[in-house]
Amino acid sequence: MSEHEPHQAPEVRPAGERQTPDWRRLEVARGRFGQMISDGIAQATAEHTEVDDGTARCIAHVLGRAYGRESALADFGRTGEGQYLTLRDEYLALYTDDHADATTKELIDWFGTYLVARENTGTGRQFMNEHLAPKLDLLLVRTSVRVGGEHFIVNVPANWDSGEVDGLIELLTDLQLPEDKALQAFLSLPDVSVGSDNLMESFHEAFAGTFKSEEDALRALSPLEDWETSLADWCIDQGLESDALEWNYEPLMARLRDIYDVVEREEVLHVFIR
Repeated sequence: MSEHEPHQAPEVRPAGERQTPDWRRLEVARGRFGQMISDGIAQATAEHTEVDDGTARCIAHVLGRAYGRESALADFGRTGEGQYLTLRDEYLALYTDDHADATTKELIDWFGTYLVARENTGTGRQFMNEHLAPKLDLLLVRTSVRVGGEHFIVNVPANWDSGEVDGLIELLTDLQLPEDKALQAFLSLPDVSVGSDNLMESFHEAFAGTFKSEEDALRALSPLEDWETSLADWCIDQGLESDALEWNYEPLMARLRDIYDVVEREEVLHVFIR
């Protein structure tokens, strides 16, 4: 796990012209463009990729019929232009609507995953079965939240809308995030969901310590001192001075990173068990 950029800053976007989705119009459009969308999804499934631009625009057009021509979804269907944050709340309102059937939800799963991948703000499909359709609740999106006057990067589930993201502020304030540098580092790891029910339990189980240098981390988390003793004994056996050989910490740190996640911030290393 490691930190990545860019990230998304949550913001509330205006809804489309229809407050209540017109499901009849959506279903008619889905019937008309269903084969084209199915072909695009079949190709993406076979190639283990996201749907292509044309298929994504077609899905957006179908979903946009529920809101009308002025909606962000409809505009994306026409032009292929639009941002994840502009579109997210519109399609998630359909996703959670009682009228949404499994087929429509699957279209939204594909479309939302496509948008996140296009903007390179998500964790990809590391938690998904590559042979199945994607699921928004299994996709994390890097998001900037403002807590105590500072911005922090956390990973939120892709099925969260603006309201749920805004609700994080109270939680992270209660957790004293601005004061807890190790927690900040933990929440920046790409496979850590801030929406986890056992967030703090996972943090405490994973946290291995904060260290001022790579050498300090190696001494605490690897058999470095034993290796030094063995090398000193070897030098004596060979008639060499104890300082004749110097340690190269780079390959040792590479080995440590195979076991631990290391987040370097403000000249210290925060280390977590994978």
